[in-house]
Amino acid sequence: MDIMTLTQRIGALRTKLDAVDVYGQSVDVAMWTGGYTVFRLEVSYRVSESYSSDRKEFVRTLSEDEVSELVHTDEGADWIEQALIDAEAWIDAIPSREERDHEQFTAALGRLIDQGRDLGIEVDFLNPLTQMMERLATNALEDKRRS
Repeated sequence: MDIMTLTQRIGALRTKLDAVDVYGQSVDVAMWTGGYTVFRLEVSYRVSESYSSDRKEFVRTLSEDEVSELVHTDEGADWIEQALIDAEAWIDAIPSREERDHEQFTAALGRLIDQGRDLGIEVDFLNPLTQMMERLATNALEDKRRS
């Protein structure tokens, strides 16, 4: 794969990621020598509008040792091609905004319940929250089964 083709494919990944309803999209390729990693493809996004929110990442790296094994074959181009295909599939599998918001709410509720336990909040106050969390998790599983 030549550099122009690689550049076009990376641009296509960015266009594909930009079309998804996510925040802080990033598509990066790094190549360098003199270190353990020689090639790195990273596609990522933030899970919410907040700059402090978690990032979801797809990463593929090729180490110096792996490159030395591929030097005498065409497998290096094949490896890059597969990494690009895998990145496209990862982007296609990004959950909808509604699913991501549901996941974030459920995670925040779980942290709140844990914090309540750590603070010694009475079980009578935490039980309804725990039941809500269980219903949210069950509803999410049922929704995914319907898809």
